[in-house]
Amino acid sequence: MKKLTALLIAAFTLMSSYTVYAEAPQISAPAAILIDAESGRVLYEKNADTKLYPASTTKVMTGLLASEYKNLDDKVTASNNVLTIEKGSSQIYINPGEILTMRQLLYALMLESANDAAIVIAEQLGGSVEGFSTIMNERAKSLGAVNTNFVNPNGLHDDNHYTTARDLALIAREGMKNPIFREVVGTFQYEIPATNKQEARNYITNSNKMIWKINNKYKYENAIGIKTGYTSKAHHALVGGAKKDNMELISVVLGADADSFYPETISLFEYGFATFKKLELLKKDMIVTTIDIENGDRKLNLLAAEDFAITGKETELDEIQKAKIIKLKEDIKAPVKKGDIIGTISYSLDGKEQKNIDLVAEEDVLSTKLLDQIAEAKKKINWWQVTLIFVVLFLAWRTIVTYKKLQRKKRGMFLDRRKRY
Repeated sequence: MKKLTALLIAAFTLMSSYTVYAEAPQISAPAAILIDAESGRVLYEKNADTKLYPASTTKVMTGLLASEYKNLDDKVTASNNVLTIEKGSSQIYINPGEILTMRQLLYALMLESANDAAIVIAEQLGGSVEGFSTIMNERAKSLGAVNTNFVNPNGLHDDNHYTTARDLALIAREGMKNPIFREVVGTFQYEIPATNKQEARNYITNSNKMIWKINNKYKYENAIGIKTGYTSKAHHALVGGAKKDNMELISVVLGADADSFYPETISLFEYGFATFKKLELLKKDMIVTTIDIENGDRKLNLLAAEDFAITGKETELDEIQKAKIIKLKEDIKAPVKKGDIIGTISYSLDGKEQKNIDLVAEEDVLSTKLLDQIAEAKKKINWWQVTLIFVVLFLAWRTIVTYKKLQRKKRGMFLDRRKRY
């Protein structure tokens, strides 16, 4: 019995020394991806480069571009093109000639998924739907979303309107860097006050049920928003965002069934948070390395200029540390000032360099040549001559001080005599 107990304790101790990672989720959707929002590292993917119809997740790009508009309180007048929106599709029924602000249109776009709001935004930013589509595609390519082609701002079906899970993740990642976009997609409800054409719209509600406050079926406590989408040909799509502790993730599910796109998005997030963590590699002002400085009077510690962490598995930490590269500037010579940038350190993960962090001098380093010159100069000094000079200067100073005192005294005596008379 004692032997059995000892074996069980040993087995438990051995198991507890290892981190248990969640298994990769079983995703039924045709395409999906999960990325780390900060670094962009892919944590899970399935057919991530397959071109599919995005439906209303198209509005992630439209919303990003609208969020960057110079003044969201500018008033915009809707054209007759708002009447071209398909009946039965998502809209807030904007009337031609109706005046709304860009901010109101942005909320209608990203919460209510208003296709008519997308048309008004497109015409304001691009002059026309076609012009705005060009802007959308150019921005997509600049973000690395090279397998995407947009022909409209709302995602209503067109055979030539497509994207991929990877491209949507890249676009969403850029969007979440924008504070306005981030605030909008994380909002549950919004009200548009009465306009020149309609009464107040108090029904603007986020279509993403993961952040709903009134229905717990699909609510996810770590969810921070982004965008849903649906058409009969695209099926269900969801670009999701979630944050737990110091890690933020972005997911994309495309072509999913009605019953699976929320649960599968949540399973992606749960897998990400259970399997990966922020691996702290650097803290600001920590000593990274110590180097010799040519002509320096001492060795020099190089400090990290900032904090740095990588999203990864704990089992990857040793590999990451081994792959670090320290690059020093050429011809580093004394003197060196505290805080001078002496080089950089970088880490690689999945064969990709993550970031270069500056390495700075911990303290001043004097030149030994300068010190030698000072020492040599000291040797050449005739200290008797120096002493004599100081004595002469001191006597001269004392003579001047004494003379000035006598002058003041004589002046005082003269003034006293005048007062007597």
